[in-house]
Amino acid sequence: MGKFLILSVADHEEHILNKIMEALADEPELDHIALPLSDDTLPFPELEIRLKEQAVFCRGQLVTLTHHEFAVLAYLARHPGWVFSASQIYEAVWAADGEHCGTAVASVIGQIRRKLTPDTPKGGYIRTVLGSGYKFNSSPF
Repeated sequence: MGKFLILSVADHEEHILNKIMEALADEPELDHIALPLSDDTLPFPELEIRLKEQAVFCRGQLVTLTHHEFAVLAYLARHPGWVFSASQIYEAVWAADGEHCGTAVASVIGQIRRKLTPDTPKGGYIRTVLGSGYKFNSSPF
C-alpha cells in the first residue's frame, strides 16, 4: 500500500500549500486528491477570490483591495465573459443610480488592474469592451 500525505494549513498560510501542490503536480506517479473549493471561493488561473473573507490572492499572494475594488471585482468575476456597462456596475456596487457615475467605475477598475496585473495594464482579468463596458476574463493573458 502507498503512503498518504495529509496537509492542513491556516488560511493565511495557503501560499505554502499552493507551492507544495505546484511542486507535486508534475509528478506522474503520484495520485492527487484535493478537496474542492467552496462556493464562497471563485478560483481562476493565478487568481482566487474568497467572497466571505473579502480576500483576493493573485499568484498565491494576498492583494489588498478597497471595499469598492473588491466589490467590483467580485461582481464581474461572478459572471465571467458577461459585459456590463459602467452604469450597471455602479448601480450594483454603489447601490445608487448609475446615470451619473462619472469616472468612479473606470477609476476603480484601473486600480484593480494595477494591483492584479501591473505588467499588462490593457490585458489582465478585466477587459474593456469598447462602447459597451467591462467584462471579466477568466484568464489574464
